[in-house]
Amino acid sequence: MKKNEILYDDEDLLSPADAAKLVGVARTTVNYWIRNYGLKTQITPGKRYKIKYSDFKLFMDFSKNKNRKEKKIKRRTLKYKIAILEPILVTRRNYIEWLKDDYDLICITNLAKPLRELKRIEPDIILMDVNLTDDKVSFSILDDIKREMKLRNVPIIIITKNYSEDDVVSGLEKGACDYVKKPVGQNELKARIKNLLRFFIDI
Repeated sequence: MKKNEILYDDEDLLSPADAAKLVGVARTTVNYWIRNYGLKTQITPGKRYKIKYSDFKLFMDFSKNKNRKEKKIKRRTLKYKIAILEPILVTRRNYIEWLKDDYDLICITNLAKPLRELKRIEPDIILMDVNLTDDKVSFSILDDIKREMKLRNVPIIIITKNYSEDDVVSGLEKGACDYVKKPVGQNELKARIKNLLRFFIDI
């Protein structure tokens, strides 16, 4: 056995980062296998994905016959997908103009009931206001998102004019990763998205 080599039992649970290290790929590649190629996962009480070692071994044996190299390249060449929930047209246009070169952008059309669209597109990141309809502050959409298996681990950035301490605390406690005051500038928004990717997706 090599020095510092880790041996796993079949029932051991791996994080996506652990699994990535075992086979020498990026964590985003393992996340892509989970979403698109049927790699089995379990959800821990802390709402984290875990992969049983026996399931990972079976998947990797299968992958050897399904061109693993092609899968790794596909994930790394795709742009991250960002869903935008923003009721103000000029603000949506600004986000699209600022981010279109670096990300795949989808504007959610049904702001009153956005879950169906969100589940269909399975975004990597959600940008949203908490004033989605009738200029009423509502954090309930965060609860709805976190209840959905396909969406519960998607990082959320709230961008809103409602920036009291209570609002910020409510947004973060309900699962948002960042809370930004409107109006936000182009460079700040880009930096916050990159920071989120670095700490929540690409780690």
